[in-house]
Amino acid sequence: MGVLARLFGGERESATDTGVSERTLNRYRHLLGSAPVESIEQAHTEAFAALSESQRAEIYEELSREAGTGERPMSSEPATLARSATRVERRRPGTLEQTLRHADDRGDFDGSLLEPVVGHVTSSPLVSAFLPWNG
Repeated sequence: MGVLARLFGGERESATDTGVSERTLNRYRHLLGSAPVESIEQAHTEAFAALSESQRAEIYEELSREAGTGERPMSSEPATLARSATRVERRRPGTLEQTLRHADDRGDFDGSLLEPVVGHVTSSPLVSAFLPWNG
């Protein structure tokens, strides 16, 4: 939505219960299905690196539960989590979003994990070329 539309009461983006707009979630889902694996993995590495250790530990626990034997992360290091998350997502689309939502529900920290991860990934220059122009 443009600045003028915001100022003059134009169409608003609806936020989900996690604070992420539906438009942003749709962009994220589009990226997961269309951007190259290497770009998705690198963008998630950066997003996970921006999280606290306890937040990464929560994602590690959820990914360990959701992933198959060969896809489980070996640690909560950002690159390891990103590699595992990308593999799981390619094999079973929707799993990464579900994993982040479950980590949100189980975590005892303030805020959402879905919001910073999705926000970082969708704004990353690594994947911006794969986003549709009109969301």
